[in-house]
Amino acid sequence: MSSPSDNPRATTICATAARFCHLFVTGASPADILSQCFTSNPKITEHGPQWASMRLPFLSRTFTGRRAEATQDDQSCDQYFDVLGVTLSFHPQSDAIPPENEFIVSTGEGRKEAVVVRAKSRISSVKTGIEWEETFVFMFGEFDGEGRIGHLEIWSDGLSAWAAVGGERNAQL
Repeated sequence: MSSPSDNPRATTICATAARFCHLFVTGASPADILSQCFTSNPKITEHGPQWASMRLPFLSRTFTGRRAEATQDDQSCDQYFDVLGVTLSFHPQSDAIPPENEFIVSTGEGRKEAVVVRAKSRISSVKTGIEWEETFVFMFGEFDGEGRIGHLEIWSDGLSAWAAVGGERNAQL
C-alpha cells in the first residue's frame, strides 16, 4: 500500500476520494458529485442481500453511466442517488469521514488501484423517520488518467436500513 504523500498517483486518487466524501456528507447535489468526482461512464454498486432490495432498491445491483434523460428503466448513477435520496436521509456529522491520512490507498504496477474509506453517519428512513447510526465502507476504483472514480462500491448495514424503512423500531440490530 502506498502512502499518498510519497506517490503522486496515490495523492491524486486519494484527493478524489476525499472530495467525494466531503461532497457526499455535506449534501451536495448528485449532479455535482458525479461531475466533479466520477468518470463519464461510472458505476456504483451498493452491496447487500438481494431480498432486501424490495425495501432498499439501491442494494444488490450496479448502476452504470450518467442519465441522458429520465426513463422508466433508468439504471444510471444519477438514478442511484435519486433512489437513495427518496429512501434514506443522511444527517451530517463533523466526524463522518476520517482524515485523508487514514484512507487506505493501493497503487502500483500490476495492482488494481483502490482507495478504501470507513465512514459513519446518522441515517433515517424517509418513510418512517426511524433513525440509526451506521458505519459503512466506500471502496473507490477503476480511476481514469485524471484520477476520477470509475467504480464506487459500498458496504453498509442493510439490515438496519431494511428494518427502519419497514417501520421496525429497533432498527439498530
